[in-house]
Amino acid sequence: MNKPLFLPTALKRCAMISLLAASGLSTAGVVLAEDTPQQGHWQLADLYASDAEWNTALKKVAASLDKLPCSAESVVKGPAALASCLDDVSQVQRTLKRLSVYASLAADEDLRNASAQERNARVQQVSSRLGQKLGFLAPTLLQLPKGTLEQWAATPQLKLHRRYLEQLREQAGHTLPAETESALAALSPVMEGASESYSLLANADITWPTLTIDGKQVTLDQSAYERWRSHPDPAIRKRVFDAFWATWHHYTNTAGSLLGTTVNQHVIDARLRHYKSARAAALAANEIPDSVYDGLLAGAEKHLPTLHRYLDLRRRMLGLKTLSYSDLYVPLGGKSPTYTLTDAKQLLQAAVQPLGEDYVKGIEKVNRSPWTSAYPATAKRSGAYMNGAAYDVHPYVLMNFNGDYNSVSTYAHEWGHGMHSILSNSHQPFETADYPIFLAEIASTTNEELLVDHVLRSNASRQQQIYYLAQALDSLRSTFFRQAQFAEFEANIHAAVERGEALSGERLTRMYGDTLRKYYGVDKGVTDIDPAYYVEWAFVPHFYYDFYVYQYATSITAANYFASHIEKGDTQVRDTYLKMLSQGGSQNPYQLLRSSGVDLASSAPYDALAARMDKLMDKIEQLLADDK
Repeated sequence: MNKPLFLPTALKRCAMISLLAASGLSTAGVVLAEDTPQQGHWQLADLYASDAEWNTALKKVAASLDKLPCSAESVVKGPAALASCLDDVSQVQRTLKRLSVYASLAADEDLRNASAQERNARVQQVSSRLGQKLGFLAPTLLQLPKGTLEQWAATPQLKLHRRYLEQLREQAGHTLPAETESALAALSPVMEGASESYSLLANADITWPTLTIDGKQVTLDQSAYERWRSHPDPAIRKRVFDAFWATWHHYTNTAGSLLGTTVNQHVIDARLRHYKSARAAALAANEIPDSVYDGLLAGAEKHLPTLHRYLDLRRRMLGLKTLSYSDLYVPLGGKSPTYTLTDAKQLLQAAVQPLGEDYVKGIEKVNRSPWTSAYPATAKRSGAYMNGAAYDVHPYVLMNFNGDYNSVSTYAHEWGHGMHSILSNSHQPFETADYPIFLAEIASTTNEELLVDHVLRSNASRQQQIYYLAQALDSLRSTFFRQAQFAEFEANIHAAVERGEALSGERLTRMYGDTLRKYYGVDKGVTDIDPAYYVEWAFVPHFYYDFYVYQYATSITAANYFASHIEKGDTQVRDTYLKMLSQGGSQNPYQLLRSSGVDLASSAPYDALAARMDKLMDKIEQLLADDK
């Protein structure tokens, strides 16, 4: 959807977690500062000392909306008048983002906490008021005589807002009359209601089944599913899959209605704004050309034989006659040992050494600070994300640490985001510090790749090499091919609505099943997938985020370029990479990445990623042959 300007973007969500596991990791030579007593728990007092202080701040900023020096008459008087409006709006937005971070983090700690949910809703209402009040702004500025806005943008008064004005010009033709923009802004809380309803359904309202696993009673909620689906016994893995997806089947109609409503919202908004499709509208909001999305899907389809080769290798390594969908998450080469949060910190600190002294010092500070909510809890939001929207404070990370390598990798992933925000906020003014997800996921997946490369070097035995190579392969499977599969499904369901077709839970299940069959080679006998598992679409929260998931796949592709060069000691690429992170949202993200060495509209980066995957498989097959 075409995002309204000057509304807070609260967080970078990363519910997708890399599917890795490891054993025997070396942290030799890494010295970690002593953990604080709050290890594993964040402190929100850095944002506001209490709920009462938050309430006071919210009331103050709400009252300030009526005093903004912004009107259709004032902003056209000249650069100084426009700068006065935009400067004050920027300060309001800065405060709203901080308020939103506090509210959303507190709500995510316990989704049953009604007071926290109400605070979240209150700040969204104020944000909506701001959007409604500024509905006139874009249409008014775009009606200025040709060349006027460009001349004003070059003046010193509007220096901080040049990027906004540049983006505004690019939205010409897609900006609606002032009354319509104000109305849409006022309706934004309602229009986003399906996503919030889905979140409450998935995280708080579903009654999860209980299974006996290894003699223990297990409530198979989302965190438990992510843990137990990797059990070494294929019969138990199948029981976990059968029970978990059968539970989701009970909610197919509701989930289908919620996702269908969201897709319809995207399509209607795109049509109102005169975009050729919902996908084009979503990409335009981040200045990404259609050729990037098309290039990703083409690259993934071109290299499906590489994915199928990996799946067959997995089948052989597990000693299975047929690879089932429930066999995708069991670690190859052995069971993941138990890791502590301290282990995760040590491994990340060691892995990022190639990024240089300043980056390592940043990670050291992150590791000793109470900025992470690490552990699972009843009614806590599932998955993981980084929230770096509080410009004047620091990032926060939410995750659900299960004590396996998956959790270690997630910690590295989310603090890749966190370091991106730290670098951007320290080098950019508030107005250009926020960066699009298209760039954000590069920092997180680069950290993951550096972590994988670090553990690959940590042990030299043949079995350990096999294990770590397998983890690297699994990362590529889950982050590139799985996310490309999601991206294709998302494109298909939006296209169906644009053709006038209706979406239901049953239709979504069928369409998702078709995509699964293609990617996993079901009809070629590569993988066997029980049709009962086609309801997996209902489990993926990213489908509510409006063409979001493709950026995981493009990002690991770019991260492969950066990490491979940085690991080899290429200081020029390293410095270019860190400079790119420090640029925040100050430039067109596609052009910024292309000037940094990666053109994701071309086939070359995807070919290189597939080549790396094939080389990893060559190595592991040679090691397996040597064992015989």
